[in-house]
Amino acid sequence: MTTSTPLECWIRPVGCSNTIIKMMYDFHGVAIPKDIAGIMMCAILSDTVIFKSPTCTTADIKCVEALAEIAGIEDFKELGMDMFRVKSAVQGTPVRDLVMRDFKDFNMNGHLVGIGQLEVIDLSVFDDIKAELETDIAALKAEGGRHSMLLLLTDIMKEGSELLIVSDDATLTERAYGKSTENGRVWLDGVLSRKKQIVPQLQEALA
Repeated sequence: MTTSTPLECWIRPVGCSNTIIKMMYDFHGVAIPKDIAGIMMCAILSDTVIFKSPTCTTADIKCVEALAEIAGIEDFKELGMDMFRVKSAVQGTPVRDLVMRDFKDFNMNGHLVGIGQLEVIDLSVFDDIKAELETDIAALKAEGGRHSMLLLLTDIMKEGSELLIVSDDATLTERAYGKSTENGRVWLDGVLSRKKQIVPQLQEALA
């Protein structure tokens, strides 16, 4: 990146970028409009999985509390649950759209790894389509020449994720998470964050 003037950059180890935006509003003394405060609050609740994610910090929580007051929201946790109920309505959505809803590719020491994540309040919503999801991630692996394709089905109430995986390395989950797969599936208790609990371990396993 090349700039003609000095570049201002705000980087904070928090759970959501909107927490940083709230800090910027405060720093510059700018009032946050009610509707914008509501949108920012919902973004933080989503990214931190209503404060359950290990990426959540006290700064995120304090910002949500302040934004809820501005937006006039009394029960922000219930609003967060409403958002995840909407996310859980997967029936009728094309399988490829679900897999790509929150999907990122990573280059891990020369290995291309695709990781998607679907956060719901009850994993039973996937019972009728899980086989289709597995077929689609296998297709995506082939289409993109990927080393591995992972799809996290995250249950925010049980606070864990079922991992669906197709990989060139049959021992990958064993080396990364200490658990072997059964028919390409494995339950990871306590895993909610792709950023903190999935990617670093995979990078180390593929080093």
